Amino acid sequence: MQTDLHTNPIQTSISLPLQVSEQGIRFQDAELISWKQTSKQVSDYLKSIDLQASQVQKLIIEIIHPSFLMLPDAYNDPLYRIAFLEKALGEHCMDGQELHEQACSNVESALLYLIPSYWKDQLAILFPLANIQYTHLLGNEIAKSKLYIHPRIQVYLQEQHAYVTYFQHGRLQLINVFPYEHELALAYYLHSIRDTFDIPWNQESIRMHGPEASDAKLIADLIRLNIPLS
Repeated sequence: MQTDLHTNPIQTSISLPLQVSEQGIRFQDAELISWKQTSKQVSDYLKSIDLQASQVQKLIIEIIHPSFLMLPDAYNDPLYRIAFLEKALGEHCMDGQELHEQACSNVESALLYLIPSYWKDQLAILFPLANIQYTHLLGNEIAKSKLYIHPRIQVYLQEQHAYVTYFQHGRLQLINVFPYEHELALAYYLHSIRDTFDIPWNQESIRMHGPEASDAKLIADLIRLNIPLS
């Protein structure tokens, strides 16, 4: 007796890291894909790395979004944290958005952050079989900080927002986001941090990174405005 055997190729389970922001999606070492072009450009990107959307079973997503609140563990009570969020971000901050939380145990706090529901809907369409793990840029920055003993301002520049953390004597002193339209506004904000915390002003004081930190003109202008960058 002869039996016909039909076999399907085994698909490998893939974890795919990416960033998501107001402007769109950015895969590792790839150009930004705007939300309006995600369907075609994500498909093209996956083809370029010989991958199918059905193989992606886990998305590791770093959120870059200005709606967040760092809440000390002592105050992180489910009964009150929505009230804290609304106090910090506005009464209707939850409209069309979902609340997520990232533990920041090294500073004994939790980072509460909002994700627009539209982003999640788009990602579910693009990767229908994937489980999604969310983190926030600032939560990840704090996790990598190693609680700097020497004063250190960390500045991440993207989409004309400066995401800032500042450590002094091993303690987190500041976590904030500052929208800026030009180098003068950004320089003024950084100088105000220096003055508030009496920071020694040298090239070890600031670490600037992110997509807009590679803008040579912006960096030159900041140096001209006495921001100590190498």
